Amino acid sequence: MSSEQLPREAGRSVRFVLPARAFARFEASEVEQSIGGRFEKIVRANGPRVAVRGPAGICTYAELNASANRVAHALTTGLHAVPGPVALLLEPGASLLAAMLGTLKAGRFYIPLDPDLGPSRLAAIFGEFDAAILLADEPRLGSASLLAQDRVPVWLVDQVATRGPSGDPGLAVSPDDLAYVLFTSGSTGVPKGVMQSHRNVLHNVAKLTNGLGIAPDDRLTLLSSVSFGASVSDIFGALLNGASVCPFSLRGDGLRNLPAWLARESITICHSVPSVFRAFASALDGRVDLSRLRVIKLGGEPALASDFELYRSRFPKSCLFHVGLGSTEMNVIRQWFADHDTDWPGASPLGYAVDETEVVLLDEEGRETTGEGEIAVIAKTLAVGYWKDKVRTAEVFRPVPGREGARLYRTGDLGRQLADGCLLYVGRKGSRVKVRGHRVELEEVELALAAVAGVREAAVAGREGPQGLRLVAYVVRGADGLPGIGALRRALAERLPDYMIPSSFVFLSELPRTSSFKVDRRLLPEPDSARPDALETEYVEPRDNREAEVARVFAEVLGLDGVGVEDDFFDLGGSSLSGVDALRRLSDSFGSELSASDLLEAPTAALLASRIQSQAPAGLGALVCLQRGGNRRPVFFVPGGVGEGGDLLVDARLARRVGSEFPFFGFRSGAAPHVVDELSARNVREMRAVQPRGPYLLVGECVGGILAHAMARKLRETGEDVALLALLDTPFPSPFRRLLHAFRWVRAPWGDNLFRRLRHHWTVLRTLEPPRRSVYTAEKVRVAARRFRAIHGATRQLLQRQRASYVGALFASRPTPFDGRIHLVRSETGRRAGLAAAWVRVAAGIEVADVPGDHESYLREHVDRLAVVLRRWLEQAGSPAGGEAGDESDAPSPAHRVLPSRP
Repeated sequence: MSSEQLPREAGRSVRFVLPARAFARFEASEVEQSIGGRFEKIVRANGPRVAVRGPAGICTYAELNASANRVAHALTTGLHAVPGPVALLLEPGASLLAAMLGTLKAGRFYIPLDPDLGPSRLAAIFGEFDAAILLADEPRLGSASLLAQDRVPVWLVDQVATRGPSGDPGLAVSPDDLAYVLFTSGSTGVPKGVMQSHRNVLHNVAKLTNGLGIAPDDRLTLLSSVSFGASVSDIFGALLNGASVCPFSLRGDGLRNLPAWLARESITICHSVPSVFRAFASALDGRVDLSRLRVIKLGGEPALASDFELYRSRFPKSCLFHVGLGSTEMNVIRQWFADHDTDWPGASPLGYAVDETEVVLLDEEGRETTGEGEIAVIAKTLAVGYWKDKVRTAEVFRPVPGREGARLYRTGDLGRQLADGCLLYVGRKGSRVKVRGHRVELEEVELALAAVAGVREAAVAGREGPQGLRLVAYVVRGADGLPGIGALRRALAERLPDYMIPSSFVFLSELPRTSSFKVDRRLLPEPDSARPDALETEYVEPRDNREAEVARVFAEVLGLDGVGVEDDFFDLGGSSLSGVDALRRLSDSFGSELSASDLLEAPTAALLASRIQSQAPAGLGALVCLQRGGNRRPVFFVPGGVGEGGDLLVDARLARRVGSEFPFFGFRSGAAPHVVDELSARNVREMRAVQPRGPYLLVGECVGGILAHAMARKLRETGEDVALLALLDTPFPSPFRRLLHAFRWVRAPWGDNLFRRLRHHWTVLRTLEPPRRSVYTAEKVRVAARRFRAIHGATRQLLQRQRASYVGALFASRPTPFDGRIHLVRSETGRRAGLAAAWVRVAAGIEVADVPGDHESYLREHVDRLAVVLRRWLEQAGSPAGGEAGDESDAPSPAHRVLPSRP
């Protein structure tokens, strides 16, 4: 296909022509069918091709279609053929996409629920519709049951998608039928559902396909939640063209690892909000090979001139820059392409016209204007309407006189048009703003703030900052006084998702008013750079150079004049994006690799400085919080390895995978020498300071399981209930183990980790071109040298003594019988070692779950599989039935088995 057949996009005054690319144009005739019909056509042509590339592996089009068909058959047979929407509470991946497609093939429509939303937000959305079925994956089965409350059947997606007939159901589905409902922020505090039909989705995919030239050799990112409109173009833009969709989570260290993942997966189209783009692109230094990336696609919020400069300085000339205008009500409205030689048009571009989608500008009276005005869209494929709100639907989507089937939708964005037809973004009308790509009604945040005890009234405004638009809350104290910023954030987190929690809080005696007593938003002051007065900590000066440097970086990143060493980074307004920036700067300053877990666990300058020093602060107790918050019973985790530092960080990663509703606490091993009885007594004492009475949830990893077993026995001896004792690949102490440890401890702290890392680096080097091999090798040698310098002499000997003492003491112990059931996770190493047969001798019973990987990799490389198992056990232990016999929910899955104790 020649470039003349492709859309022409523009810079300031000279149109930019998209380079010629071989792809199958999405014809207008393909819009007049169902999504399932188009997908089945793609499957017939691309069955062996990879449809989904996710953390769990790859899934071909044939496999995805078979799973979707099984879901469709399950929804249309017998008692399950109940009309109504299908709710989805699933992690992005092949199972979620199979559930979506299967629902559509069954002639039903789906409502995706974001697992990361707070319980209150999820409940509010779920209460807005009468779901016929709730499909969930195993990690979210507990949350799904709480939502459904026995009113709605809950299905485990892996069971539905792997059983039953796999042939196409062949049901007649009209292009006018509903495909999905996405719930967005509502001005009344109630989430608002936007309904879209099959035709509308296909029309938007056609515009995207023909604009980007999407072909089967493309790989598209899926970085946003599927409950947001941005995901629709990624998912269906890939699956309705034979391309691959690649889900990737930005949680935790995801944002820092994004560039390496883009290179590893050979991503060709990266779609994100500008704020995410700024965070990862600014850290690029040329070492990551992004030559396969052909399009950077930004949307969800205005792109800035600095974003364009970042693209030009960090990405190869073969990569194009794409921005546009879209909304949940109409996904693709305008598109703008550029390359390194394109001129920036002076303001944020929204782009040029696309097929069958007209844009007009309206003045305050609703009349068309040639100057600046509100952007309105005229099309036949606007959203069907708002869920169960005919009045609002009629108000927002107005028919256009003389144009049958066409309606007009006012976006709330202000724009102006250049002479060549390029639409520019000017600002936002009213109180709806975009934060990190998510649409936010300011009134909803204000209502949530007003519901917090101690708040008399509040106003919220959007303010532009270095990392894009942020929310600022203006709060007036009530008669009972005002909670501190930390308490305000925690209260809001129970009601709102994180992107709706203000970054800054300004406390006023009164809100400014107009003559008619309305809040005069023009007079709301800009937040200053002073340290907030309402922090829950007193200002403490840095006590050494290390604390001073961390405090300086915190202040710089957050735009504050000064930060105390006891001030919490997140209470000061820090976010995941600013956290990545802070960690990058501190890693460079101190020459140490810091991760998101470091900042989460040590969010003050004092704690983070101590962590950088790699020494626990004097007098610190054994207990460390691995994961804050949560509304479930706390989980107490005993680490393996040395029982300190990196072992606790790995355990914190597992805690995050299990779920944010579970608070996790870990136990430091402390200084040598170690005595098991003293360690168990100390740990039980500190555990009771957090949770005075049982039932207790205990988890031990590797040798930490031996100590967890001793703690469980000590608790039972005092009459306390241990609801769960989970041992993760824990070796059973024996004379052979003691001898093996005595031979191997001298290799610490390098041991098997060093050889595993070398194998990994060798695998990577074999995939790189010769020029890049030398760059990669030089960087890894530099990192290794830095780490070697950090672990030398006395420090290395200290770690060796620590490991020898901790592991040696645990292997020297002799476990005595425990009158409860042990839950045992086994790696491939554990299966070969016969762990179940050994531990069953000292338990009333044992339940075993096998996970992939050997002892060195099961917790690091297969943490998601491990988290599924552990979450299931925690939910059983915390259920009202307490996992008693006869409780159907406690029946082991095929991957689990229960063994009786031996006589």
